[in-house]
Amino acid sequence: GSDKVGVIRIKSFSGTTASTVQSALEDLKKKGAEDFIIGVRNNPGGLLPGGTDTAGLFLEANKPLVFVVDKKGIVDAQSTFQDGIILDSPIAVVVNGNTASAAEVMTAALKENGRATIVGQQTFGKGIIQ
Repeated sequence: GSDKVGVIRIKSFSGTTASTVQSALEDLKKKGAEDFIIGVRNNPGGLLPGGTDTAGLFLEANKPLVFVVDKKGIVDAQSTFQDGIILDSPIAVVVNGNTASAAEVMTAALKENGRATIVGQQTFGKGIIQ
């Protein structure tokens, strides 16, 4: 079709990643993008809130983002507190074996909420927040 695809590559997550990605998404939307590809290949992670806040851009309010589990069970569950800005457009997240930490958390949040198609290799697989 004539769908325009917006591509955003995230190299690592910091406290400002979500706002940077939000600006990029708004810019791409203005240019007519209808589908989005989020690239996190070789993204080592970084600050966890960067990953969860970025995932939240694509999710409605009150969707689960991350569960922190210790030996006794779930200690902390974070959810989105507001609607994101891209809620209907198809999204693909491109990952590889070096996609780790906060990048995996973002990927998992989008996958578990049925929000994104994950493309590429198995991620690094730490998935544990220390």
